Amino acid sequence: MKFGKLGLGVGLTAALLLAPVSVMADESASAGIDKRAEDPNLWPAPGRDNQLTRHSPLSDINAENVDQLEMAWAQSMNSLRGQEGQPVVVKLDDGTPMMFFVSGCPSMPLCNVVQALDLSDPDNPKQTWNYVKKNDRDESAIPRACCDTVNRGLNYAKGKVVFHTLDGFVIALDAKTGKEIWTVKHAYPEHGETHTGPTMIAENLVIAGFGGDEFAARGRLDAYNIENGDLVWTCHSTGSDKDVCLTPDSNKANPHYGTYGKDLGIVTYPEGEWKIGGGAPWAWFSYDPELKMIYASTGNPGHWSPGLRCGLKGDEHTHEKCNEFDPDLTSGKFDNKWSMTIFGRKVDTGEVVFAYQMTPFDQWDYDGVNENILVDMEIDGKPRKTLVHFDRNGFAYVLDRTDGTLLRAHKFVTVDWAEKVDLKTGRPIKVKEHSPFNIGVNTSACPSAMGGKDQQPCAVDPKEPNMFYCPTNNWCMEDEPQERTHTQQGTVYVFANVYMYPEKPGVTGKFKKFNVLTGETVWEIPDPYPNWGGGMVTDGGLVFYGSLGGDLRAVDRNSGKILWSRKLGSGIIGNPITYKVGGKQYVSVHSGIGGWIGLPVTAGLDMNDKFGAIGATAMAKATGLTNIPQGGTVYTFRLSD
Repeated sequence: MKFGKLGLGVGLTAALLLAPVSVMADESASAGIDKRAEDPNLWPAPGRDNQLTRHSPLSDINAENVDQLEMAWAQSMNSLRGQEGQPVVVKLDDGTPMMFFVSGCPSMPLCNVVQALDLSDPDNPKQTWNYVKKNDRDESAIPRACCDTVNRGLNYAKGKVVFHTLDGFVIALDAKTGKEIWTVKHAYPEHGETHTGPTMIAENLVIAGFGGDEFAARGRLDAYNIENGDLVWTCHSTGSDKDVCLTPDSNKANPHYGTYGKDLGIVTYPEGEWKIGGGAPWAWFSYDPELKMIYASTGNPGHWSPGLRCGLKGDEHTHEKCNEFDPDLTSGKFDNKWSMTIFGRKVDTGEVVFAYQMTPFDQWDYDGVNENILVDMEIDGKPRKTLVHFDRNGFAYVLDRTDGTLLRAHKFVTVDWAEKVDLKTGRPIKVKEHSPFNIGVNTSACPSAMGGKDQQPCAVDPKEPNMFYCPTNNWCMEDEPQERTHTQQGTVYVFANVYMYPEKPGVTGKFKKFNVLTGETVWEIPDPYPNWGGGMVTDGGLVFYGSLGGDLRAVDRNSGKILWSRKLGSGIIGNPITYKVGGKQYVSVHSGIGGWIGLPVTAGLDMNDKFGAIGATAMAKATGLTNIPQGGTVYTFRLSD
């Protein structure tokens, strides 16, 4: 691990002198988020809280009156490209209610535009400032963004709006004025790195990853001082134990996951492959302030031609020899550590407490970056601090978040690449006939590379911690590995022909209520379009989510009945939020088709190329996404007077 200086600086002293009496002088940035999350009227972080529950205690809008919901206002996001993410709603030190949000990146310099809206007149918000970084921009980031030029949102802490840009800047702005406080260059497109985010605030650190596995990036996680942007620590996803920040205590409770002293992040790859080995942590992070642990997961191990990633060297390194050496791919020799891994790290140093690899030696692009939701529940008669993770590979995992012990792993969609996950070893029992391996051989598998669920987040009410409300994808794929033609970072690095198709004609998405302890689907809502937007659950007995067809829906969380639906101006891949100002509860969501599934539309790709956008064009054509208009807008609703 690498450490930079951690200074508090004059800016912090001034901020503390101006802080309200209720704020402790030594309160960390994330403690401020936790305090704001106790106010039911706010949405102070991307997941509302740093545990990523996406749960709101508000109940003014409820199952009895939601049919009276009507649009209050809408605001352009200055971008046609896909609008993942969500706004945050906070109060400034002077009590002003504010909404902050950031757009995707259609082109330079109109790229990642931040807007600040004063909500004092909640039906008529006023923009007080906007910001876009105009200098030192890197246009090469746009074609190097694997799966659309989206942005998953920003943060507010210590009087700062903290956000990131596609081309790799992490920036802190003064929340009142929009003036830059600090800017750091974090990700480098020439190395295959682009940043769709979001970042996370933990203690007084800004935690940032990036994407780029399909461009030969080497994944890493960086922590910056929120006061001045100084680098505090860096931990990689591949490489030596030191680079990964493993210690002799890592995986102490589960040594079968892999331990210190073996440099597994090197030896489980062919010679030198770890240097371009992927494992980028590009989506959601969570934080437990009591354990002082952050949770961040990693992506696929570089290119999709798995026979080129087995651990034999030189002349031995052929598909036939790899298969002969380990025909069932279960020895662990070719695991490609630490891709596809849930990391629990100490916030102060990045040191690994545990690292659990969900899909060792990945053959399907089942990126492990989906959100790790933190809830406490009773399991087998024992109270547990748990982490719940719905993975692209189709399994919903429940781990003890203190030490990584695997407690449950249930299929939440159709899965045929694995029979099950062995709870004792933590390893999936793979099905060889659905395991792509040899070059030029086409193999079918469910779910597709887009996963049983991609980055679009689930929601949970902590009072009912085993029940999760989740968007799911319901399609499969055919995968044909190809010969590798280069090893250059920053250049497309897939080497596979992928064709995706609906598991069942006419149904490509389902929103469902799922019991992670029993594996039971309580209810589900089928949809002709994939689900690429997240969920939100409220104490009003409701779940909100949006469809790629543009329908924002309110659902009875008990029965799964759709109680209210409105067609918005474009497809929804954003995540609903709710807040209360002036005695009225509001619901907001980003609209604007995009993401991996929408990329063929936003990028104007040839819909007759069934392998385009790594299989997304076939899905876009099959589901009629070409008929969904573009346009990035924040829509906001409230009950009629």
